[in-house]
Formats: sequence, structure tokens, C-alpha cells
Amino acid sequence: MLHQMILGFDSLFTLDGMLMILFGSLLGTFVGAIPGLGGAVLMTMLLPFIYGMPVIPALCLLLAAHSGIYFSGSVTAILLNTPGAPESAATTFDGYAMTRRGQAKRALGISALSTTVGGWIGVGLLLIVIPFMFQLIKLFQPSEYLVLAILAIVLIGQMRSGSMTKGLLSGLFGLMMSFVGYDPITGVQRFTFHQLALYNGFNITAVALGIFAFAEMFHLYSLKRARTEEGRVNLLGKTPGSGVLDGMKDVLAHPWLMIRSAILGTLLGVVPGIGGVAANFISYGQAMKTSKHPEKFGTGIPEGIIAPESSSISKEAGNLVPTVALGVPGGVGMAVLMSGFTILGIVPGPSMLKTNLDAVFAMAFVIAIGSLLSSAMGLTIVPHLARVSQVPTAILVPFIFALAALGSFAADQSMGQVIAVFGFGIVGLLMKRFHYSVPAAMIGFILGSVAEQNLYLTQQLFGLSMFKRPLTDFMILIILFVVLNPYLKRFRRNPVESKGEMSA
Repeated sequence: MLHQMILGFDSLFTLDGMLMILFGSLLGTFVGAIPGLGGAVLMTMLLPFIYGMPVIPALCLLLAAHSGIYFSGSVTAILLNTPGAPESAATTFDGYAMTRRGQAKRALGISALSTTVGGWIGVGLLLIVIPFMFQLIKLFQPSEYLVLAILAIVLIGQMRSGSMTKGLLSGLFGLMMSFVGYDPITGVQRFTFHQLALYNGFNITAVALGIFAFAEMFHLYSLKRARTEEGRVNLLGKTPGSGVLDGMKDVLAHPWLMIRSAILGTLLGVVPGIGGVAANFISYGQAMKTSKHPEKFGTGIPEGIIAPESSSISKEAGNLVPTVALGVPGGVGMAVLMSGFTILGIVPGPSMLKTNLDAVFAMAFVIAIGSLLSSAMGLTIVPHLARVSQVPTAILVPFIFALAALGSFAADQSMGQVIAVFGFGIVGLLMKRFHYSVPAAMIGFILGSVAEQNLYLTQQLFGLSMFKRPLTDFMILIILFVVLNPYLKRFRRNPVESKGEMSA
């Protein structure tokens, strides 16, 4: 195990590995400053470029880019009250308040150090957990993998959806799209309508680019303007005691808050479906509840930035645990990373931990290095990052469209997949407009093959005796609780409302 850790760390210090980490961090730093894009969209844009790349450099590129968006996302949240990434939304409460007081640099220093050290704490916990992943995998048989795939779709179906029903329908839509093409068991063609381009199903790059990148570009273009306004505040004004180093001293003055928030983010990241936005708001909430002066939160205090920023990258470290050990993505970014696994020929789970364990350790180290690089680069180019968020959509959208169309064609050499990208872009836009869950659709698509294959194996190995397996039954009960809980809450409220109406 120690040998694999050293091998994974050493593999990063090749020319290809270091260049990919540096390039990915730089991309993430700039893209994170554009509201509405974020790590998932950037990773989908990079998927076509990893075809034919060695495993370690490809993973360096994807994870460094994903880690790089968090600090720059907080830059626009602090300077312009516009989070570059959804995970930076909680940072706006106190970050922008500090900017209005002329303490922008201090807030940026808090964010930079909190993000980096929080990420390191998450990676440290991940390195401790990796040796125990083998024991975790031994508990799972095909029936558990089948039910776990369904559980992941149900949990993640609640992300960015208007209701439980819409979340489940989104996940089912993704499952249905994954069944297009030949049946892996019988070889029968399904839902192809005699179209040759559909015989191998939808390319995972086309689906990811469509429902994430294209859908977001359609939405941005509909706004017909840049996402932020210029000149609302003196972004980097000089005020005594408000420098970057002063912000870093604030973080060092609250070590336990930073450690507690990072640990909380890591633990929440292990649970599929929690999501980065929820993890950051939960961290912000626990900081407020444990503070001696909760009434000051939202007025521009360091604790209001330390808590959410410490949990941002540490949550991604936690997300790697179910992604690598069980093949169940912990969030949207990890779902796109699993797409990268498919392209690279990596099968998460027991196979990955046996044949690519050095890559697992390498991914953990990339998150740590990427968080440091992005914070360092971000602090040096803060004024330019603030202007990136003001790029007019008339310039940004056509560029992204052209790049995504080119990438989808390069991935499969098929115009049918390019058409599919546009189709999924329209579907993704409609899902956003009507509050269906785009993450659930993507994860349903990715886990469709997992659910299908394990359904066949469960039928052959266990039959109805699968319900005699305690772990399977436990996860089924969780699924039932998650699905029925909103309706039970509504049922409990109705008698009270009815009683109130009768008394009135």
C-alpha cells in the first residue's frame, strides 16, 4: 500500500503530469470566474482531449481543472456578489460585505488559505480511508451494487429539482437514454429506430456536453447580457489592515473552525447526493450556530468566509470515496470524472483498487496540489479574474458552442453525436426551466449500465433471496424513506391545516 502511494505521488512529477496539473489549474482558475460554468462544465469540455492520453496525465488534467474553479469562484462572489461556481454562493454573505467596507484583499486572503488548507485536510482524510476501501468493497455483491445505483439516483435526484417526483423522473430519463443501443447481455438493438449512429448508443461525451455545457450556454445567451455589472464597488481599494496577509492571519486565528468545516465537508462529500452547495451552506450554518456572536454573520466577518471555503475542496476529496470504491459518483463533478474513467478504460471498484491503486493516490495528491496552485495563481491575477465574469455572452457562447461541437465529433468521429449534443442541450435547457434535475439525468445515464448488469447478475445468483441480504434490505429502506418522506411530511401537515380551517 505504501509502495503504491509513493508510486502515485512520484507519477505526478513527470513532465506530462506537471504540465497537465499546471494547465488544468490555470483553466480552472479562469473558468471558475465565469458565473454559471463551474467544474462540471469545464470537465465535460476537456473529455474529448483525454482520448489516447496516459491515465495519470489525463486524471491530472481533469482533477486539477475541477479543483481550480473553487478559489476563482469565490473571487467573483467576494468582489462582485456573483458566485462563479454554485459552491461559492454562501461566501457572498460575508465576502461581499467585507468588499463594501474596503476589505476585499483581506477577504480574498481568507478564501485562498481556507480553500487550500481545507482541501489538504480533506486529502489527508482520504489518504487514511483509501486502505480501508478494500474492506468496504467486500461487503458489496451484485444485489448491493444494484440497489446502491438506484439509491444514488434517488439521492442525487433531489439536487436542483423542483420536487422529488421531478428528480426521480430526471433519473429515469437518464436511465432510459443509457439503454439506447445494443443490449450487453442479449445483443438486441434497443431504441435505435434503425439509425446506424445509435447502434452503439449515445456517447458519454455527447451527453455530458449537451446537458451541461450546451444547456448552460443556451441559458446564458437568453440573458442577452454579461452576468455582472462593472464599477459597483472599488474592488481592490487600499484600507489599513485589509491586506491579503491580514486575511490569512484571520484564518490562522480560527484553526478549529477551519478544521471542523473541512472535516464536515469531507464527511458530507462521502454521501452521494449531498452536493457542494449543500455542504457549504451546512458548514456556514454550523459556524453560525457555534459562534459566540451569530448575529454578526452576514455583516462581513472572517468566520463567514472560513467555514464555507474550508469545506469546498475537502468535499471533493470525500466525493472520491464512493466514486472510486463503489463506482457511484458522489456528485456532479465526480459523475463527469467517471465519464473520463470510461474513456480511459478504467473500471471503478475492485478492479481499479487492484490495478490502478497508484492512480487513486495520484488523484488525491492532484486535488491538494491543484488547490494550492489555483489559489496562488488566483491571488496574482485577481483584477483580471473579476473582468472575466463580465465577458459578454455574444462572445462567450459562440466560442463554447464551437469548441463543444468539435469535441463531440473528435470523441466519436460521428456527426450523429454532434446532433445529439444539440438535442441534449435543448433537453437540458428545458429541464432547467421546468426545475427537473440535470445531475440526476447525468448520473442515471452513467449508472444505467451498472444497474442493468447487476440486475442480470442478481437475477442469476440470488433471485428473490436478494431480499434476505441485510445490507440490501437496509439500502432499500433508505430508498423508501427518501422517496416517501416528502409525502409523509405533507400528510402530517394536512390534518393540522384542516383543523385550523375548521376552527376558523
